[in-house]
Amino acid sequence: MSRMIELTSTPALVKLYAAAVATSRGRGGKSPLPDVQVVRSGIHVDPAHLADYDQVCGFALRDELPATYLHNLAFPLQVTLFVDKGYPYPLTGSVHLANRLIQHRPVRLAEELTVRVRAENARPHRSGVQVDVVSQAHVGDELVWEGLATYLYRGQQMEGEAQPRPPEPEAVSGAGATWRLPGDLGRRFAGVSGDINPIHLHPLTAKAMGFPRAIVHGMWSQAAMLAGIESRLPPAYVADMSFRKPVLIPGTATFVAHRAPDGSWDLALRNPKKDTVLVRGAVTPAIAVSNFVNGEVVG
Repeated sequence: MSRMIELTSTPALVKLYAAAVATSRGRGGKSPLPDVQVVRSGIHVDPAHLADYDQVCGFALRDELPATYLHNLAFPLQVTLFVDKGYPYPLTGSVHLANRLIQHRPVRLAEELTVRVRAENARPHRSGVQVDVVSQAHVGDELVWEGLATYLYRGQQMEGEAQPRPPEPEAVSGAGATWRLPGDLGRRFAGVSGDINPIHLHPLTAKAMGFPRAIVHGMWSQAAMLAGIESRLPPAYVADMSFRKPVLIPGTATFVAHRAPDGSWDLALRNPKKDTVLVRGAVTPAIAVSNFVNGEVVG
């Protein structure tokens, strides 16, 4: 039976994370994803908060919302879904594998938003189970933005065989900008995003979860990479990012961006010492794109 969770304000993420930790041992198994939608209407963006977010991520200060900021608005709804008693997988230990954003048109600071979130397409992965979380933002009846976040729940199981990763060309390489990432970047982004996962906040808590030191949020990487080409982004576009390896902080990364004649972009964040790919991205202009169908964008 379909259910709807309607929120009237931004939920307290600290409490939601505490609830996620408290209930994590009771989750897991082969239960299907619940038919639940989390909705919040009447959202008005705080200009001061947007300015803080823009500063941390490198966007210019203006009255247009970055596409990643819309994900920021959807994230508390995602966590609300994850801690719902019907959701079968634990939030703790989950990994954000990839993120797709569709900006149908620029969204202005003064516009009132309604954001909706649901989960779908649970499927086997070689390391567990992966799930797509679909988010949508409307201004009135107009769909202005969508997000598709793919999460991996390590160690979980479900029937079926994991599909191999589709072949793809090498990530873009060559000369790029050197980014020096300070050790407090995870805490700074947590302050503007609400994502207080301990792997991002301190080396000791990151080591407790198997990382050599703290790692930056995947959504900071996507935001910073889009900020790097912000002035050349079209009004409507699709932005895909896959998070390949942890971006350690403090640390250094190289941002590479190549533009094709059709206006599309190949992006990469690379380890400057090993030349390995940390984050791979692509931006495709879109005059008009419809909503997600089975995880794909159709025109």
